Amino acid sequence: MPRVPGIFVPRARLTALFDRAGTRPVTVLRAPAGSGKTTALACWARDRRDVAWVSLDDDDNDERRLWSAVLLSLRRNLGLPEFRLGPPSPGRRTEFLADLGDVFTGLREPVWLVLDDVQEISRPEPVEALAALARHQPPMLRLVLATRVEPKLRLARLAVEGALSRLGAAELRFSVEETAHLLRSTGATVGEDRVRELTERTAGWAAALGWAAVSVREAEDADGLVAAVGGDELAVARFFADEVLSRLPSATSDLLLCVSVCDNVSAALAARLTGSPDAGVTLDELERETGLVVRTPADTYRLPAPLRGFLQAELARRSPARARRLQGIAARWYAGEGRFGEALTHAVAGRDRQGALRLARDHAVRQVLAGDGKLVRGALAYLGEGALSASPRLRLASALEHVQRGEFTAAATDLGDDGLRRLAAPHLALVTGNGPPESTVTRSPESIAWDKVDLVWRALHRGARRHAVARAEAALRLAHGERLEHLVLHSRLALAVATGLLGDHTAMRRACIGALAVARRHGWCRSPGVAECHLMLAYDDLMRFEPVAAAGELTRAPRAEVPVSAPVLGPLRGFFEGMVRFDGGDRTAGSQAMRAARRRLADLELPREIIGMCTVVEHHAALVVGEGLHAAEVFAWAQESLSGTAELALLQIRAHLAVEETDLAEKVLRATESAPALLPATPVDTRLAETALALRSHRRTLALQALDRALTLARPQRLIRPFALAEPRVRNLLIDHSGGFGSLDRFAQTVRGRLVPNTPPSELTDREQVVLRRLPSQRSLDEIASDLTVSVNTVKTHVRSIYGKLGVNNRRSAVVVARHHGLT
Repeated sequence: MPRVPGIFVPRARLTALFDRAGTRPVTVLRAPAGSGKTTALACWARDRRDVAWVSLDDDDNDERRLWSAVLLSLRRNLGLPEFRLGPPSPGRRTEFLADLGDVFTGLREPVWLVLDDVQEISRPEPVEALAALARHQPPMLRLVLATRVEPKLRLARLAVEGALSRLGAAELRFSVEETAHLLRSTGATVGEDRVRELTERTAGWAAALGWAAVSVREAEDADGLVAAVGGDELAVARFFADEVLSRLPSATSDLLLCVSVCDNVSAALAARLTGSPDAGVTLDELERETGLVVRTPADTYRLPAPLRGFLQAELARRSPARARRLQGIAARWYAGEGRFGEALTHAVAGRDRQGALRLARDHAVRQVLAGDGKLVRGALAYLGEGALSASPRLRLASALEHVQRGEFTAAATDLGDDGLRRLAAPHLALVTGNGPPESTVTRSPESIAWDKVDLVWRALHRGARRHAVARAEAALRLAHGERLEHLVLHSRLALAVATGLLGDHTAMRRACIGALAVARRHGWCRSPGVAECHLMLAYDDLMRFEPVAAAGELTRAPRAEVPVSAPVLGPLRGFFEGMVRFDGGDRTAGSQAMRAARRRLADLELPREIIGMCTVVEHHAALVVGEGLHAAEVFAWAQESLSGTAELALLQIRAHLAVEETDLAEKVLRATESAPALLPATPVDTRLAETALALRSHRRTLALQALDRALTLARPQRLIRPFALAEPRVRNLLIDHSGGFGSLDRFAQTVRGRLVPNTPPSELTDREQVVLRRLPSQRSLDEIASDLTVSVNTVKTHVRSIYGKLGVNNRRSAVVVARHHGLT
């Protein structure tokens, strides 16, 4: 929990306000920087034992790290030593929130979780995690969200339900009485009129009043000092910064001027900048006593933006040469710490051309790969075209930075078309089999990591899928260890492709989400690899029978393809768009879109897995819409590439079923039982075809056995599409037998939920729905009446009404119809 500054005084009004707001499940405190959000909350929370606090920053834009911070704070601050819940694994957020709720069920009084600086959370996964926590938080947990901007957590429903409290800048503004109390706490004597004027001119802004309190603490004429305060924020910041500097010891004010050249300073860097070994002690005292500096979670110090801006301008005005010298000291210190990005930034700010050139030549490529492309771009602009044209390494750094932003024409200008071909090779790896020229990249850690990514694509090209996964994991470990963010992205892309070709949808999705998180963190929305990740996520969404989510991924995928890259991206996107349309109900248009995309794919050299996926999906679509010639065209393409596979056998079985040739379908099914499958969905589709065959010959037990095997095969990868597009009689069997699949029941319920949305008809009363939910059990009407503590005649009346509204005349039919409508 943040420390409360020494000059701060308690504000009983805010304490009561927070207490009242906290009676509702969620409280949002939204106000601009400098409004005093954190200090006010910290003052409210410091004497309580029922508050857990998390100060968020950009590093928490990772869902697992966010949950880890929340859970650690809950354990430390709420006295729950037996609380051992860990962060959720991907796809397990709902179960995790249920487990979190169990932790708090035994509490007699509510506890508070304060999340400070929520505006730092901007990426989709952690934003959705916070939204889920707000919507489904445990009953005994109160959530307080402090933020500078409105959080994107879809809280409107909570507001309508009366579960949301809102506080803003207006509530945080100091009143005249509170300003007077603050100034009196410094020992200064300020007249009532001056206090009122100060409060009005600053609009009760906490930061300005805090600086005022520091300024008047030892002033001889506090009234005159307060009267001189300007009105707008910039003027207020300048005035108080000037007054603070003039009243602080000269060594302290000089320290603030020195450290203003850096965003954040450690005690060691502050000592180097000032020449004082006690600089860290002084900064700690300033943070503790005045709030003029802020301690970060990384044990560094930073100045508030308005104060730092003034100090920088003051330093440049007083001594430009000294400002450049301090920038040079910072550059050398960061270089000595191996933080070459910051070193390059300070060398440029200090106008040290030779130092910047040396750092850029030695480290620009690595910094681009590490995600510091923006600062490298600024450094290269400062060095100019002459330096760029004279250095192959600088041209490579510039080209890589352009590629990251999808600016391939500019990249080609840097390296020429042949050089760009190496950077944008097939599969959008950073390098091809030949790699970058040795004269350009030496055997540095980034070069080794680069080569490891290349080896993944080599393994995939020769069909060594599992070997490729192992190599991708090794490349990812090295890229992580060296903090090479661009290579982390491409290692995860390679891992996603390798696991996807192996049929491991869960690992593929995890790798894609990780790669896209890196891309979002650095603004690489058009970087090579981003489109592929969105396409793979779209395919996984389609197999989960979530066409709306798939359409969203396709929309987010950049449409401009990388020059000389794999030409499969455009046609594959078109094929998935056809699947989205087909699954969304526009069957004919979807089938034709798949056909057009597949004709473009047919001219390319493709992995058999992609051919298998396209043929199975498109052939089924053609049969559904009754396009026999279209289906035959797809089958002919499959025969050329998929001989001996379970996919080709599935096409034959489906073709026979479409024309009611059940004997031939059964014969193919038995003859190809051991055929290898390229895709994890193919065995599921085959078992569903077996279910359909058994139902046609009235072998219900055999059909249930085949359906059970289909569920077993589909569950690990959450493959729901095969069930959604199976024959109606197969879907009906799954719905009718719901509750009878044993350990598979949970997954079967998930499948059924996708097939039949849970939308109870309004004509059934609440009591009738309660009775209906008990009809699938084996209990008699007398037993149901006893359970509900009503007479059996009342239950019979409800049952007759249910039969009439559902259009049935017996209990079994009512259960079947209810399951079809998602009512039980």
